[in-house]
Amino acid sequence: MEENRSPEEQFLLDMKELLEQAKRQGGKVTEEEVRDAFETPLNEQQYEVVRNYLDDNHVGIGRAVDIERLLTPEEEKYLREYGRELASLEQPDPDVLDAVKLNAMAGETEAQNELATYMLPKVVDIAKLYAGQGVYIQDLIGTGNMALMAGVKLLAPLSGPEEVEGDLAQRVMNAMEELINEEERASSPRMRSWTPSASAIIRFRTSTTASHNFAAENAAIFRFGRKPLRALLPRTVCPAKYAARGVI
Repeated sequence: MEENRSPEEQFLLDMKELLEQAKRQGGKVTEEEVRDAFETPLNEQQYEVVRNYLDDNHVGIGRAVDIERLLTPEEEKYLREYGRELASLEQPDPDVLDAVKLNAMAGETEAQNELATYMLPKVVDIAKLYAGQGVYIQDLIGTGNMALMAGVKLLAPLSGPEEVEGDLAQRVMNAMEELINEEERASSPRMRSWTPSASAIIRFRTSTTASHNFAAENAAIFRFGRKPLRALLPRTVCPAKYAARGVI
């Protein structure tokens, strides 16, 4: 744990990193990965909070969540039609794909365009991870595709082709999360001034005694500098859910 970082701050940072790992793994993590993600071993109450948090973000433990149930009929129709278009794309052999990645890293425009085309199905997979969070999947895919097209031109600093897909996927995820964040701000003005309450986050403490004056001790936990605690959570988290639940 870094110096001056409170147990609560470390817990939320670990939880954020776990969610990011799950997104990279197709919306799932193992129970072992959940346990290993936290610097301090989880008690059962904390584990339940983490499980609910992952569930709210459509991440399954041991298996992926059924994303289809979150889609509207319009979104399902769009995915079927778009999926038929993508099915016509021929994916190259791994060796050929590595060569395309290397050429894209070297700045070759044709290779960059080819790489973006090969990655289009991956954008759809990522968009499904963000379904049901206030943005139509069509818009998520469109935003992800734009991030992909921009990202293939920014691969030069990478060490090798093995890093390319992860880098592009992260750029796509960041763009989708930003879109969700913008939609949240536009549709819920209250969220812009939302400040987390103390309540049950105290339960996350690894050791507590009756002699502690928690009201005083935790008064400063929920702001670090001038940033609210919510800044530590991924943009995809809906604060209203956690505030109502007493988690933050």
